[in-house]
Amino acid sequence: MGVAMKKIALLLLAFVVFAQAKEKDHSAEYKVGTFTGTGQVSDGSYANCSGGGCSAYSAAHNIHTVTTEDGVYAIEAPTSLAGTMLVGMMSGGNSPTMHKAWFMDNLHEGDKVLFAAKCDMKHSQHHCEFWLPNPDKPGKEFLTFGGFTPVVAKTNTTSLCGMGKLSASVEAQVCGKADDATAGDPPPAPDSAPAVQPQAAVVKPIPVVAPAKPVVAKPAVQQQAPLCKSIMTDANGNQTCLDQQ
Repeated sequence: MGVAMKKIALLLLAFVVFAQAKEKDHSAEYKVGTFTGTGQVSDGSYANCSGGGCSAYSAAHNIHTVTTEDGVYAIEAPTSLAGTMLVGMMSGGNSPTMHKAWFMDNLHEGDKVLFAAKCDMKHSQHHCEFWLPNPDKPGKEFLTFGGFTPVVAKTNTTSLCGMGKLSASVEAQVCGKADDATAGDPPPAPDSAPAVQPQAAVVKPIPVVAPAKPVVAKPAVQQQAPLCKSIMTDANGNQTCLDQQ
């Protein structure tokens, strides 16, 4: 075995030992994300030479984006140890790290994904380790790498607040303080007088007027004619008293 092959074997063995040492169940740390898409990242090219000449190949691997309330995670396809070793043997040790196909290659936008992530938030690139349950092997996990972009990015606007290095106008804009005219003034006291409640409209009762009684005309008192012993009535109906009592 050549020197290059020995280096590859030792490197792969160290990687396997490292992965086994860190292997554990991360189900208690799983979070739910939403799959949004898949892209490809180039891993470079390599050549496979034999007695008949050399053939050039290009390598690439998939990288998947998953969103959560915290931000966007970029999850790379896991590394293929066997593929890396095989290509390294064929190319004399001058080959990129090979990745393998896995279940995330077939996901559709909107699918839910379970994963655990450990990210270096102190590093500007936010490098992450990921553990994802293997749907074909319950209890087993994929270990892979990637990055994280938080929803709320770190800003430099508040780093100098309260240190007396900013002008009053800049301090008021980035530190949330009031301008010089009102700085330090206590907030106005609330008005202790009770609020005037609008009075309800007073509805005055409408007086009930009794209907007027119709005026009944009293019959005129007729003067009684003097009593007659005999009355003569002519052809027109006129009566004539012949003799009065």
